[in-house]
Amino acid sequence: MTRQVNYIKPQEGFQMNFLSSPADIVIGGSGAGVGKTFALLMECLRYTHVPNFGAQVFRRTTPMITKKGGLWDESFDMYMSLANPPIPIPGKHLYRFPNNVTIEFSHMQHIKDRLSYQGSQIPLIAWDELTHFEWEQFSYLLSRGRAVCGVKPYVRATTNPQSSGWVKDFI
Repeated sequence: MTRQVNYIKPQEGFQMNFLSSPADIVIGGSGAGVGKTFALLMECLRYTHVPNFGAQVFRRTTPMITKKGGLWDESFDMYMSLANPPIPIPGKHLYRFPNNVTIEFSHMQHIKDRLSYQGSQIPLIAWDELTHFEWEQFSYLLSRGRAVCGVKPYVRATTNPQSSGWVKDFI
């Protein structure tokens, strides 16, 4: 049986702009339907060829990751269509690629949950819907942006428009 492999590429506009920025921190905001989450999941694949690279993707709660059509489902559809798909570990919300590369999905429901990442070294810190988080969570995780894999640590986040709040003030 021949395996169907999809070619994954960003759409012109938001996705292309989000994925092509060389900035250390990119916060991509727009209304529903432009493919923000899809672009974030694509970004996680950028360095899967680099040994020991890792991406940590955050949502505020676990149901936001695991609900039907959520991050896990969307990532599974995308990542399993790759020519060399990773090994999914559903209970841990983790994908393992060759060369000790991982993409992990985690919640950070409470502000104190940020302390679970003490001592972590995370090359790509990704936030899906940044306005759901508190400044203390975001700013603390910036200190976890470290890596020994050779990829300069960076942050990518998606957000919906916000009339006021810390994300708007930060931008």
